[in-house]
Amino acid sequence: MKPDVSFVTCIYDDLSTTAFAGRHNRGTHYVFSLAQIHEMGVPIYCFIDKINMYRYFPAFLHFGLENFTFINYNLGDSPYFDRIQTVKESKPELYIDAISWSSRCVEIMWGKFDWLVHVAEKIGLQEDRYLYWIDGGLSHEGVIPRKYNSKRPRSDMSDSFNNSSHEYSYQFANDLIFNKDFPDFLVETTGEGNLLHFMCSNPQHSDQSHLPRGGSHVGTGVGGLFGGDITLLHQWATEGMQICDSLLEHGFIIKEEDILTHLINKHSKDDSDPFKDHLTMYWFDTWYHEDWNVYNPKQKSFAAFFEGFTEYRKNK
Repeated sequence: MKPDVSFVTCIYDDLSTTAFAGRHNRGTHYVFSLAQIHEMGVPIYCFIDKINMYRYFPAFLHFGLENFTFINYNLGDSPYFDRIQTVKESKPELYIDAISWSSRCVEIMWGKFDWLVHVAEKIGLQEDRYLYWIDGGLSHEGVIPRKYNSKRPRSDMSDSFNNSSHEYSYQFANDLIFNKDFPDFLVETTGEGNLLHFMCSNPQHSDQSHLPRGGSHVGTGVGGLFGGDITLLHQWATEGMQICDSLLEHGFIIKEEDILTHLINKHSKDDSDPFKDHLTMYWFDTWYHEDWNVYNPKQKSFAAFFEGFTEYRKNK
């Protein structure tokens, strides 16, 4: 019996010049990536606003949308929005002007917890049901080697694409990963009744907050792919929402990765903690992989996780 697996994601573009902040001109990237993620053949709940829906709906129609449930959500309606802006304006040199924040949208980062709770309650906290967050842009060559892309023309494997959308789209077609077998592999890797988290051994952020620092795990959690047992994830994401509220009460904002790191460390130190024996951790050292000329093969890459999927498919 195939496991019951669903994913949650979002797509918001052109936030860089707004109060939200965010990366510039990433919408096409997200659409092409989501087109491949759609090929997993399982339900995907995508939070999006009307502007982005009007902009990208033709592309979704072209690539396929039968697995998507689109949820209309205006980031300005975030329960955190007004308070986030107050904190930002109180320390603009830290939260507005700093490069590390100008490309990050807090309403999206923190919204992941709210959205996971919403979807979990919408589809039901049933036993043997699994729910994962997946970043809409995950299927791209920056973090996934080209060897997992069978659709890319072989002559282009080492060359840059021209600027046409047809050629550009190939960069996101990692069909040897994001296919109908991947959800089953993800559940098997997660383990029954567990949550799966990725953690980079090299700390990546250092934003100040009132949360305790340090713990048994030195590194940074990953916000691009995590989840597992839907009931546990609901509890986990609900606690994440509570942390967001607490941060704002104390006048801080931190990135999603640091919230996840805090949660992982908090629930890993006490043997009596109900989460402790239900956290499946995948550790890696670098986001670079074999296609990057700066990659050090002595370091374990995030992309190495997918080598396990290759073996899984061979043994099916």
